[in-house]
Amino acid sequence: MTKNSDTVIAFYYQPGVTTREASLLAKNLMRFSGHFNECLHWIFELPASEAGAEIVPASPTFIRFTPTLPEEAAAFPFANKVFIAAEAELLADEALAPQLVWMDTDTLVMKEPQALILKKGVKIAIPPVHIQNISSRMDQAADGYWQLIYSHCRVSKSHVFQMSTLVDKVQIRPHFNAGLIAVNPQAGILRKWRDNFAGLYQDARMTEFFEQDKRYKLYLHQAVLAATIINLCKKGEIKLLPNEYNFPLHLINRMDEQYKPAWLNELVTARYDDFDGPDWRTALPAKEPYKSWLTDALQKDK
Repeated sequence: MTKNSDTVIAFYYQPGVTTREASLLAKNLMRFSGHFNECLHWIFELPASEAGAEIVPASPTFIRFTPTLPEEAAAFPFANKVFIAAEAELLADEALAPQLVWMDTDTLVMKEPQALILKKGVKIAIPPVHIQNISSRMDQAADGYWQLIYSHCRVSKSHVFQMSTLVDKVQIRPHFNAGLIAVNPQAGILRKWRDNFAGLYQDARMTEFFEQDKRYKLYLHQAVLAATIINLCKKGEIKLLPNEYNFPLHLINRMDEQYKPAWLNELVTARYDDFDGPDWRTALPAKEPYKSWLTDALQKDK
């Protein structure tokens, strides 16, 4: 992979809210992502939470964008992610980029993430959800919430297949984590995700489910993403990323011992959820040189 490939890595942040996470990720990508540090890097910067809020330092390696967002979506959980990811995909498509890698800012990169490279015939590479949560279990009928989403996204029974959650190993219908996505921009998956989400998050029928269980609202973005993917992609066009990708350090204590890695360096990418959370920093021991780099980077980003 070279700069000439025009592959894009993109993420977003809000100054004063997730600046430390975004700064850490930017430095991490440059140091440990292998040939992925030669990609185009795009940062989408939301309006600052307050005047004078700290921003990610300017760098010639990272191109900065100001996203366009609907006002009514500002207060809805993770709506910003959906709309910005779609905008990134549109820009990548217009730039004729062969693929877009979209990631959340609370991501650590330990080594070159080669599994993110899309082979011919594959439209998307994405990890499973971490835990069951609101996932639709394969051994149970889909509930009304999922039925409404499937109906809106035009998902039929033939689209559905079985997969497993990463942490608790529950057999579920397709449900993916939106924190790490490699996609062919020309397939339009993220823009369709936005369109489907926009048609559902203010739907009065959906509001009834939000009132029943707040998780239905909090994780609507991932449920709609799952339905969008299996509607647009055949099973063979979806690459399910291995467990070494998007590994949840903040949930490691909920995992069976046999599935826990011995070292942080065994993973390719990991998630930590809360920058100030104490547990993820000691979840797994790290080997050099990553150990010293991470310790130093965290000290500088305090």
